[in-house]
Amino acid sequence: FRGLEETVRAHNQTIQAFRKTLQGIENTDLDGQFFTQELQYEAQKSQYQAQAAIYRQCIEELSAVESSPAIAAQIEVAELNLKMCEESIATIDKAIAGLDDLQEEAENELEDTYASTEKQLENAANQIVVGAQTAYAGIITIREGIETLDRSLAALDRNITVVEKQVEIGMASQLTLENLEQTRRTAAAQRETLVKQQTATENQLSLLCGNTANTTVKPTTLPTVTDRQLADMNYEKDLEAALDNSYTIWSARDEMRKASNDYEDNVTSTVDAYEAAKLNLEYAEESVTNSFRQLYLDVQDKKRLLDEAQAAYDMEKKNFDVDALRYERGMISKNDYLTAQDDLAAQEDAVRTAEHDLFAAYNTYDWAKRGYIGSAA
Repeated sequence: FRGLEETVRAHNQTIQAFRKTLQGIENTDLDGQFFTQELQYEAQKSQYQAQAAIYRQCIEELSAVESSPAIAAQIEVAELNLKMCEESIATIDKAIAGLDDLQEEAENELEDTYASTEKQLENAANQIVVGAQTAYAGIITIREGIETLDRSLAALDRNITVVEKQVEIGMASQLTLENLEQTRRTAAAQRETLVKQQTATENQLSLLCGNTANTTVKPTTLPTVTDRQLADMNYEKDLEAALDNSYTIWSARDEMRKASNDYEDNVTSTVDAYEAAKLNLEYAEESVTNSFRQLYLDVQDKKRLLDEAQAAYDMEKKNFDVDALRYERGMISKNDYLTAQDDLAAQEDAVRTAEHDLFAAYNTYDWAKRGYIGSAA
């Protein structure tokens, strides 16, 4: 599944879009933005300085003229305008002086935005990868279901042939034959449905892998869980990794951090939002712990079921070996031998299904260690 994951992460179009989103944030030119803003402030300051110089000159010239009520009024207006220009210049100087702090704050916010977006998009990418793995496993399961139906159809064909002979000699009723034929039609219809599902799922997997709509993907087999992998499972150590990597816990902790920052900045008037976020974090930690415990126990349970299925297969294999020997000696019919063969194949299917179930449980457990708790394949 690692190869499948690498393919999806490298070629899936949605994941590629995620990367471009992060790249866009990373390439944000704050230096350029604040430099441009400083130039704009300087230009405005120059305009006010020019206006202030005009008002000063006007005041100086009017002051040299013989005083009169009209001249005094003009001087008063000029002095008022000069004061407004000087205040505007002081405001701009203050804004320019504060640009460095604003840029530092913007850089911190940008880093925070990048980190949060990266975490969110990584979780979304994990969902896509898990979806691809689920589709992959689904194709294998469907294919095996088709093989099982093929054996059932072959067995039904044999039985129908026998019953047809029995109907001819009066040993079976026509209704019995019709029931068998209806059972076969139902099985054939089920097979056709599975074939269509297989094609649709192959196309879905192909798209998830970044291929065109006309491309199909043909999975080979599902991996099996080794005894070494099972032996390496360590609940306490793995739980610690799951808690550290959990997106659910990160999200709750991020909300608590934001609520704390809002309270410190007087954005909120009470601590209610912070306390609620704190409780939500505690719930998230408990929820992840409980879920992970269930995933761990599920792996153990699936291993037990696999052992039981394997033991049943071993017993069925012994029975089949006896039937095979009896068939060679002419003690049972070919039809009985083929039926025994089908019984062995059915038990082999049970083992294979148990192996798939164990792998699904282990893969889900592995994803949980990596921080994603969901329905992995």
